[in-house]
Amino acid sequence: MIRNAAMIEDKARLDTAAPRTGRSRPAPISAVIVLVLAVAIPLGLMALLTSQDRAQARDAAKRDTTTAATIAREHALRVLQAGGAALDRLDDLTANLNWAQIQARRTPLQGDLRRLEQAQPEDIALVLVRPDGRAVVAGRGEPAPLADLSGLDGIRAVREGQRGLLFDPAPRDVFGEGAGLLIARGRAAEGRPPDGTLLGVLKAETFLGEWDRLSQGQGRFALLRWDGLTLLRQGGGPMPVLGARDPLRLAIAQGDQRPVTADPFGDGAPQLVAWQRVGDLPVFVAYAVPLARVQPTMGTQFGPNAALAGGLALALLFAAWRIWLGSRSTVQTLDRLESNAAELRAEIARREVAEESLRNAQRMEGLGRLTGGVAHDFNNLLTAILGTARALERHLGPRADERTKRLLAATVTAVDRGARLNASLLAFARRQPLTLTNVDANALLRDFLPLLRRALDESVTVELSLDQKLPACSADAAQLEAALLNLAINARDAMPRGGKLRVLTRRAWLQEQALAGNTEAQPGPYVAIEVRDTGTGMPPEVRERAFEPFFTTKGPGQGTGLGLSQVFGFVRQIGGHVAIQSAPARGTTVTLYLPLGSATDNAVGGTAAPPRIHANSGIGWSVLVVEDEPAVRAVAVDMLQDAGFAVLAAPDGPTAIALLKEGAQADILFSDVVMPGGMTGVDLAREARRLRPTIGVLLASGYAAEALAEHGGAGEFELIGKPYDVETVLTRIAAQRPTRALPKVPAA
Repeated sequence: MIRNAAMIEDKARLDTAAPRTGRSRPAPISAVIVLVLAVAIPLGLMALLTSQDRAQARDAAKRDTTTAATIAREHALRVLQAGGAALDRLDDLTANLNWAQIQARRTPLQGDLRRLEQAQPEDIALVLVRPDGRAVVAGRGEPAPLADLSGLDGIRAVREGQRGLLFDPAPRDVFGEGAGLLIARGRAAEGRPPDGTLLGVLKAETFLGEWDRLSQGQGRFALLRWDGLTLLRQGGGPMPVLGARDPLRLAIAQGDQRPVTADPFGDGAPQLVAWQRVGDLPVFVAYAVPLARVQPTMGTQFGPNAALAGGLALALLFAAWRIWLGSRSTVQTLDRLESNAAELRAEIARREVAEESLRNAQRMEGLGRLTGGVAHDFNNLLTAILGTARALERHLGPRADERTKRLLAATVTAVDRGARLNASLLAFARRQPLTLTNVDANALLRDFLPLLRRALDESVTVELSLDQKLPACSADAAQLEAALLNLAINARDAMPRGGKLRVLTRRAWLQEQALAGNTEAQPGPYVAIEVRDTGTGMPPEVRERAFEPFFTTKGPGQGTGLGLSQVFGFVRQIGGHVAIQSAPARGTTVTLYLPLGSATDNAVGGTAAPPRIHANSGIGWSVLVVEDEPAVRAVAVDMLQDAGFAVLAAPDGPTAIALLKEGAQADILFSDVVMPGGMTGVDLAREARRLRPTIGVLLASGYAAEALAEHGGAGEFELIGKPYDVETVLTRIAAQRPTRALPKVPAA
C-alpha cells in the first residue's frame, strides 16, 4: 500500500507540472493500477473469506457429528449395561440348575424370565440356550423351544470358550420384526467351559427412537462391532461389513477419534463420519452425515463476504475515478482508501471476535444442557443400581458366597465411579452442591496428608510447608480435598520415575489484572494453596488448554480429562481463582486462591463422617415416598422398610396429595424434585405442609442443589443428591422426623 501511494503521488506531481493542451490527457498510470487492484483485491479477499468460512463450516460439522456420536454412545452404553445386568440376573436365577432340571421347569422358568424382562429399564427378551445351540426357555415365547440357534456368531463364540458380552444382529425370522440387537454370554460354570448360552434380544426401537431424536433427519447412526460388522443401522437395509482398508475401520483400529470421510452404509456417496467406542465393549457408535448435505452449509457467509468485497471494489473504483478527474485530489483519495481499508480490517476483526465468542458460548451452553440432562437420568440409574446392590447385601447377609460378595462389591464400585464422573461434569459446569464453611487449610492438609501419600507412588515424596499465621478460607472442605487429590494424581502421573510433591500455604493479594477473564472473583486478599511437582512439565500449547474439559495428553483409557476442569469449576464456583505455571522439564505449579472466611466463625479442618443410623431406627414412623422412576421408587421403599419405617409409595404428586387427603399416615415426605404430572416435588412439599403443618420433608434430585433453585425451593426444604446410599438417606430422613411424645406405630 505504501509503495502504491508513492507511485500515485509521483504521478500526480508530474501531471500537475505538465503543460495543459487541448488534447485529452491519457489515464494516469496510478489510475490503471487502482483499476487492476479494484478487481484483484476484492477477488482475493473474497477467496480468502470464503476459504475461512468453508473451513469454519467444516469444523462446525465435525464438532456436531462428534457431539451426536458422543450422546448416542452414552445412550448405547446405558442400554447395553442394562442388557448385561439382565443376563447376570438370568445367570443367577438358573445357576443351581442343570439342563435336565431346566427342561423340567421350563414353564415356571418362562414366567421367571418374563418377570425379569419386565423389571428391566429397556425392552429386552431373554432366552436360555443349551450347549448344542438349541433354545430351551424364552421369556416371551420367541424363539420356539428347541429352535436351532447354533448358527449365530455369539453362540459359536461362547462354545469356543470366549468370555464377556458378545454381540450379533438379531435375525428377525427367529426373534420377530422388532428385534434389533442380540447380546450373548456364556452361562457360568466354575472351572469349566461355559454351560450353554444366555441371550438377550433388544428391540431395534430402543436405539432407533433415540437416534431419530438426535439426527433429526440430518444423518444416520449405526452400531458396529469390532470386526467391522454392522449390528444395527438407522434407515434399514442390509448390514454391511467394513473392509480391512475402510477409512472408518482403520480409524477405529488406530483409536483416532477425529471424524473421517467414509461410506459405512454402502450408499456409494461419501459421508462425514464420527465414531465413539461404547465403554470398554467391542461395540462402536458411528454417526454419518452426507458430504453433499454438509457442503451447502460451507458458504453461509457468502452474502456478507460478497458485500464486503463489493464495498472494497467500489471504494477502489471510486479512487480510480477521483484520480482520473485530477491528480490534485490523489492524497485525499488515498487517505480515504486507507481509512476505508482500516475500517474494513477492523470490521473483519470484530466479526471474527464475535464469531469466536458465539462459538464458545454455544459450546459451553451445549455442555451445560448435556450435563443437566445426563445428571438427572444418570443419577436415577445409579440410585436404582446402588439401592438394589445394598438391598441384596442386606437380604443375603452372611449367606452370601464369595462370588456374590465380589459381584456386589464390583457393582458398588462401578456406581461410585459413575457418580464421580457425573460429579466431575457438574463441577466444571459449576452446578455441584456446595456447603461453604470456614476451613482451616493448614489443619485440612495435615489431616489429608496420609490419604495423599497413599494415592502416590512410594517413589514420590510429599512435603508440607504451612504458613502458621494463615487465616481461614471459605470453601467446601470435601470438594477442596477432592481438588487436592486430583492435583496430586496429576502430579504423580507427571513423575513416572518418582520425584517430590510440595504443598504450601500462604497469604496472597490478587490485583485486577491477575483476575482478567474471571468474573466470579474480586481483587483483594486470598488464601493460596500451591501444589508443586518436579515432573515433566507442559509446553505452552498444552498449558493453555489444561483446564478444558475432556482435554488430556494421556493415552486412551488412562484419563478422562476432567480432573483439572473439576478443580477449575470448583474454585470459580466459590469465588476463587486458579493459576498454573509450567514448562517442559521444569515441573508444574498449580495455585488455588481461596476467598477468606468469616472472622467470627470457627474454622474446621477436613470432612467429618456423618453419624451412623442403626437398624430398626424407623420403627414407629411412617414415610410417604414419591418417585416417578419405578426402579428408584422400589429401592427407596425397600431401604426404608428394612430400617423399620412404615412406607407408602406414590408415582407422582397428585397421587401423593390424594393419599394425604384420604387420611394416610405419613410423618415424613420423601419426594423427587423433577416429576411428570404438572406438580414438582417443591409444589408437593408446599401442599403437604399446608395439609399437615408438622410433616417432615426431604427432597431428592439428580441435579442436586440447582434443582431447588430452578423450581423455587432454595432454602425452604432439605435436599439430598442422587445417587444416595442407605445410611445417607436414613440419616437425613431421621433429621426430618417431627417431634412428638409417643410414636404413632408401636415398636416391633
